Amino acid sequence: MASRETLHLLLLCRTQNEAEGIVSLLRNAGSATRVHLVTSVDDFSEQLQEKTWDLLLAEPSCHGVEYQDLLRQIRRLSKDLPLILITHDDIEPMQMEAALRDGAASMVPMDESNLMLLVIQRELEHLRSRRARRKLEVSLRESEKRCQGLLQSSKDAVAYVHDGMHIFANQAYLDLFGYQSPEELEGMPIMDMIDASAQKEFKAFLKSYGQQSGQTSKLATTGIDGEGKAFPMNMDFSPATYADERCTQVVIRMREDSSELEGQLEEVRSRDLLTGLYNKPFYLNRLEEVVDQAVMNSAKGAVVYINLDNFGRLKSDIGIAHTDTVLNHIAATLRDQLGERQVAARIGEDIFAGILMGRDAEQALEAAEKLRDTIEHLLIEVNNRTVTLTCSIGVALINENSSKPMDILQQAHQAADDVRKQEGHEHGNGVHLFQPPEQAKAEEQQDLEQSLIAAIKGNGFRLLFQPLINLRGEEVEHYEALLRLPVADGDDVSAGEFFENPAVSDEIKRKIDRWVILHTTKLLSEHRNKGHNTRVFINLSAASLADESLANWIGVAINAAKLPKGSVIFQFNEEDAGKMLKQCHDFTLSLMERGVPTSVSRFGCALKPFQNLKHLETTYVKVDGSFTQELGQSPDAQKHLQELLTQLHEEEKRTIVPLVESANAVASLWQMGVHFIQGYYVQAPQAGMLYSFSEE
Repeated sequence: MASRETLHLLLLCRTQNEAEGIVSLLRNAGSATRVHLVTSVDDFSEQLQEKTWDLLLAEPSCHGVEYQDLLRQIRRLSKDLPLILITHDDIEPMQMEAALRDGAASMVPMDESNLMLLVIQRELEHLRSRRARRKLEVSLRESEKRCQGLLQSSKDAVAYVHDGMHIFANQAYLDLFGYQSPEELEGMPIMDMIDASAQKEFKAFLKSYGQQSGQTSKLATTGIDGEGKAFPMNMDFSPATYADERCTQVVIRMREDSSELEGQLEEVRSRDLLTGLYNKPFYLNRLEEVVDQAVMNSAKGAVVYINLDNFGRLKSDIGIAHTDTVLNHIAATLRDQLGERQVAARIGEDIFAGILMGRDAEQALEAAEKLRDTIEHLLIEVNNRTVTLTCSIGVALINENSSKPMDILQQAHQAADDVRKQEGHEHGNGVHLFQPPEQAKAEEQQDLEQSLIAAIKGNGFRLLFQPLINLRGEEVEHYEALLRLPVADGDDVSAGEFFENPAVSDEIKRKIDRWVILHTTKLLSEHRNKGHNTRVFINLSAASLADESLANWIGVAINAAKLPKGSVIFQFNEEDAGKMLKQCHDFTLSLMERGVPTSVSRFGCALKPFQNLKHLETTYVKVDGSFTQELGQSPDAQKHLQELLTQLHEEEKRTIVPLVESANAVASLWQMGVHFIQGYYVQAPQAGMLYSFSEE
């Protein structure tokens, strides 16, 4: 059961209807929105000091409060709280300019809901980035302190050099060259540490290293100590930052006779033993270096991820021993096509990868297509027979926007998988450039409704069941039925993804709900006939709540399954109830008259949740999962949940808390008087009612 992101929102607007419209907009966009309606400047100031808020939406002037007053309070209390002004009037450029100068993040018309949502999402993303940056700055300061301590205590001689001049040296470095303090060495050329006989070679090395931005290099040379004596030494050069300045880290180790052996061992450690290509650890280290180079120096390039098609079948066909021959032929092809400078590597049994620097998207795709074509036309002699094979190649770009090397490799992997989703490439043998999910989403949605229609006709859905544990000791088994749509790549699509998709018609949604009811009641009947006293929650979409014939149809379905009253509980969410309060009131009343209980889920995020609840004949209330996620984060979150549960218990509702993941959460919820808990701490959804309630 997925949880939505929680948005803590302060809102200043004229009417509650306007506020509910904004909350509905945000909830439809996937946010579990907690709202406080600002009534005065004092109230606003109190809220700022009591808890952390994510966003402030306010009319420029409302209920005697001016937006400048709100901004003054934000500055006075040093809060990072973006203010978006919402207005009923046309926005004049001068008005917008004045608001931005005052400190507002933006200004949008009230009736432009799509624009408002985009601005809100942008400001929230900026806020998350600022919060992440502050945490990173703390981590960076801690890391710098640890690094400084390690540098000073290191037995290796370490120095930082900028433009050939020393800017830092640790004690081992000072001792090696006979200096008493770092101040004596500051500004001194590193060339002075090199014996005269080796200075020409050293100067040529520095020139070459300067042209290899972002890379690590080694040099065996001759140094001169504080007494003027020459000695052999190994120098490691790598890019670094010291005191916020880009520079070069120099590590000096005394050269011994084993240096050649160490170099050979290092080479062995970086190679795949079978193919001789670079191995995965070396590849990931090199990928990290080029990503850093791209971010710092605006370099460009791409990762190519080569997945051999149907390798498992080939291995069964020719035998494990002979697949080594095939892999070596592929490795030789990569060496020829990519070369050593492009870091060809074997990173899995049948997975190869390369790094193509200095290439844009078209050039990288062209190189990948050439490689794919070459592999397709290979004729490999294995055990007196000829073997051919193909590959799927994914390409992911490296540029100044890249951040995490593993993310880029994952993108390339995803692109390789997406080859098989292309028409004519169902078995692979293609090249694909990674596209962000937003770009691919529109294409996927076009076929969604057809897939749903086929699943209804062919019983292609899957039903999973997740248990609910009663903390009050009732000896009745409870499950929630969860719907999934299996798809080709093996990752099921959850019901929420297509029920909340506007591309899916209400008619299809109602048919899906009826499919779930029929199949769940059938399975429940079979389960109860085995001696289990079991009840099941079935979720309904908003489309079904508007179906006046559904309540009567449910009664017929339950009778046909020979289920007793109360064994099936129908559940709908708070947001749908708020939008369709009259329909929900009639629906719950009609089911109650038939002895069928109902439940409201995702409860507690509406402006006034209990105002709607009093119009509904519900037995159960499931609070929004965001309350559980915040439970251990602050005393305020626990207090808020306790107040919500207390009021629900006073109104004699049976409460359910989802997304429970730990024993600590269970202990807290038990003390709050919660009736049911649900979540992975109890059990993940299973393809059947398999939980052993007797062990609780």
